Amino acid sequence: MAQVPDRILEVRANKFRDRLGISNADPIDLYKVLAELNVITNFRQLSREFSGMAMKAGEDRFILVNIGQTKARQHFTIGHELYHLFEQPDFSFMVCQVGRFDKKDREEYNADVFSSYLLMPEAGIINTIPEEELGRGATISLPTIVKLEQHFGVSRSALLIRLDKLGLIKHADYTQYLTGVIQSANELGYSIALYQKDNDHKLIGDYGMRCKKLFEEEKISESHYFNLMMDIGVNIDEKFPENEFDW
Repeated sequence: MAQVPDRILEVRANKFRDRLGISNADPIDLYKVLAELNVITNFRQLSREFSGMAMKAGEDRFILVNIGQTKARQHFTIGHELYHLFEQPDFSFMVCQVGRFDKKDREEYNADVFSSYLLMPEAGIINTIPEEELGRGATISLPTIVKLEQHFGVSRSALLIRLDKLGLIKHADYTQYLTGVIQSANELGYSIALYQKDNDHKLIGDYGMRCKKLFEEEKISESHYFNLMMDIGVNIDEKFPENEFDW
């Protein structure tokens, strides 16, 4: 397990953004990134102690994301798994519990730090905070905290850890921001979807296309094709009414 300095992980996260043509000041659309990189990603209910899983076989990459956790945590999980798939040397498989920043498990720590930098780039954070809240002795206000977490699609705790690393907030100030998280967002007119579970089973990538191709080329049986699709929650025998006016 490599000892990678946090600063190097930040550089890698920024370079990852650069390769995708994403500015270091902008939030990252993780779903678009997964599609562009053709990472087959399955969002489904998992045991609550697991955030997700990543697997790499040759050039094929796969992520499993636990929809039993909040939308914000799912975002952090995706960033975490992207580290394993694209940055960790000799990676093959990992089941993950993200956001622990546990230095005893070095690659899991690296993945957490990478995800933090990927989702919340320093330039983007600084650009979003009002100048009067950046001066010496100034305090970042609650409305700015909420604006930042909404802008970058992250949890309150993940944002506070990032701000602490940047020296923009003191660890002693955490407590006042960790209560009433959903209430504060609602009172400021933001959607609370970020802080809630997303029970939407969805799939990103060409898994279904690959399965269908294997069946059409007679490399797998119809029952095997059916079972492979059922593994992602798709019943290929289900019939849907056609809407002739949907054009």
